[in-house]
Amino acid sequence: MAKTSDKPEKVAEASYDALVARLEKVVEALEAGDLSLEQSVEQFAEGVKLARDAGTRLDEAERRVEQLVKDAAGGEATAPLERGAP
Repeated sequence: MAKTSDKPEKVAEASYDALVARLEKVVEALEAGDLSLEQSVEQFAEGVKLARDAGTRLDEAERRVEQLVKDAAGGEATAPLERGAP
């Protein structure tokens, strides 16, 4: 049976790393196959929410990075973040 004590108290305030860590635990529990159908559905629903929240965090970080890019004249400018860049 999956532990719920690892779940962050306030997902909205959880860091990206905490969201991903919890999502990994949810995936492990689902992959283990030891859960009942009801538990699996609950874990899946939590996983979907965690994935969405983590995606939102990434989008917010991308917007902040874009806002911080400055053009050569010293003014603020946005530049798209290159996905897949190291």
